[in-house]
Amino acid sequence: MTPIYFAAEAIRRRLAAIAHAADDNRIDDYVACFTPDAVWEIPSGTYSGRDEIRTVLEAIAPRQPQRHVVTNSAIEVKDQRAIAISDFVFLVYGDSGWSVAAIGRYHDVFHEAGGGDWRLGHRAVRDQTPDGYMPSTP
Repeated sequence: MTPIYFAAEAIRRRLAAIAHAADDNRIDDYVACFTPDAVWEIPSGTYSGRDEIRTVLEAIAPRQPQRHVVTNSAIEVKDQRAIAISDFVFLVYGDSGWSVAAIGRYHDVFHEAGGGDWRLGHRAVRDQTPDGYMPSTP
């Protein structure tokens, strides 16, 4: 079992890796951040397992530069499980420059995969923006 401080720091690094993979459209890297049986709740639906998550990511692949800014992460670690709640701002780059497309909060459950490596087992995206900012999914 990883000491709590090191576990929380590893989870912060995983949160950054998830955001970077999404912004760079590195779907394989994004999906690898999840456990095989992960659940991903986003405004357009709930998806289970890496294959379903991959299918959705392929359908909503970025068509313009984007950035996920993840901050204010509150992380509670207990044994090989951790709960993290983080605020996010989703930015997109268009004809007028950068603009805020969404803001909200991630409610995440992480599981230690061994050796201090943490994987996302459940992510619930609770956005606070109008409907329609996220493209339709299959």
